[in-house]
Amino acid sequence: MSSKELFKLNPIKFCLAMGLQIIAAVGEVVVAYVLTLQFDAAKNRNLSLFLTWTLIQLSSYVMVFLFYNLAGIIWQKLIQNYLHLIRKELTDHYFADSQKHAVSAVQNRMTNDLKLLHNDYLDSFRYVVGMLAGIVGVAFSLVTFQWSLLVACLIFAAIQIYLPKLLDKPLQKATEKVSVANRKYLKTLGDWLIGLSEVRRYLASDKLFKTIAENSGRLEAANIEKEKVDQELDYLNQLAYSLGDVLIFLLTGFLVVNNWAAFGLIASIGNFNGALFGSLQGVANYGGRMRATKKLREEIFVARKKIQSEQKSNLEQAVSFSIHNLAIDFRNGEAVNFPDFQVKAGEKVLLTGDSGTGKSTLLKLILGELQASRGKIQYFNQKGEKIQPDLAEIGYLPQDPVLFPVTIVENITMFNSKLLSRVKSAIEKVQFAGDIAKFSAGIETKIDLDQLNISGGQRQKIVLARSMVHQSKLILIDEATSAIDQAATMKILRQLTKTDATIVFIAHNFNQEMHQLFDREIHLKK
Repeated sequence: MSSKELFKLNPIKFCLAMGLQIIAAVGEVVVAYVLTLQFDAAKNRNLSLFLTWTLIQLSSYVMVFLFYNLAGIIWQKLIQNYLHLIRKELTDHYFADSQKHAVSAVQNRMTNDLKLLHNDYLDSFRYVVGMLAGIVGVAFSLVTFQWSLLVACLIFAAIQIYLPKLLDKPLQKATEKVSVANRKYLKTLGDWLIGLSEVRRYLASDKLFKTIAENSGRLEAANIEKEKVDQELDYLNQLAYSLGDVLIFLLTGFLVVNNWAAFGLIASIGNFNGALFGSLQGVANYGGRMRATKKLREEIFVARKKIQSEQKSNLEQAVSFSIHNLAIDFRNGEAVNFPDFQVKAGEKVLLTGDSGTGKSTLLKLILGELQASRGKIQYFNQKGEKIQPDLAEIGYLPQDPVLFPVTIVENITMFNSKLLSRVKSAIEKVQFAGDIAKFSAGIETKIDLDQLNISGGQRQKIVLARSMVHQSKLILIDEATSAIDQAATMKILRQLTKTDATIVFIAHNFNQEMHQLFDREIHLKK
């Protein structure tokens, strides 16, 4: 994230916003300059000239407020377009890097981190540009009145710009702590609220509230620490400003009394002072906030990098596979070792075993979602030749069906309109036609993930239909009929086992009739 990128996004809007900001800032200086001429006219008892300068001053005020508002509107529109682009790049990166990202970390990056950069970097940049223009305008005006005033202002400016650098590192650390604390807070919410029904069932609300309160307290403490550093920065700037204000006013009085400066400066030097030191204070303050975002901007820059997708020209659709000496070690010290076996093309294999034997883990290893600690998995095409597989082509039905807040038909086709002709047949094969008939909108019924307007069995039937319309040659099924009654499950299994696809099906409590539909059973042991 940088101002350079923002300029490239829309040079016209960028320049227009900056131009209006600069003109408005210079307009504030013009108001102070005209005030000097007003008092000189009043001293000389020239009413017409006084009224003329007053009219110019009022016109300048109107221009200043109008241009500041226009600059703000244009700038915010430009920023929102920029943030939209960044979110898209972040989404593309997360999608393409094949890594498993915590939902809370992604939410924090997309919301809190971008908000921090919006406020502390992008908005600060606009303010700094306007304030620098104001400083230049004041410097020019003071030179025209009395060069010694400018020299004095520059001395205090150097002091004021140096002071905030003392807090650069503390402010940067405080900004990072807010980001980390917010990420942990979101993760805690995600981990606990997903099981809210269980918390209610076992009356464990005290533990829930205590855990959330602890993480909320850490986030609050991080925000308070950042605010404390911000206030310390403001205090240093205010101190320098106040001292400079008094000394500059004394110098102006001395110059006016000795007829070395215009009389009107007595009235306007406060405005010049306010504009100059206010701008210097703002540049130091907002500049410090911009520098504090450096590490966060670097992190987001890395997270936005486009990942070159692997060339699929040498990838083939896997039809079968074999595993040899396969094992995976977990962080808690436990390990799962799998027996050697091969699943041939078109085979229907029932994968069974006690809890903890690694059935679901094995499927994730085959899919490439987990990396084995040792051993290997080899994939084969229809001819039985070893291949480099396109893992995205492997069908997978997890224990907990993944659905999206769109229509039933879109969840089945996964937004591929070319597959619409296969939907009706797939719905019938998974015994879903009767359920569809009960919905007033049929397959166009939109799924409500919050209100759960479909049952657990219906959710499983949707993902089963999804696997059928996509016609994967290799399908991995992890207890995908556990919420469906036995009669419907039997009909679904008959349809699945009639296909040419290679199927590995994890199941518990299958009866003998169901077992007989499969070619063989692989039983995993600890």
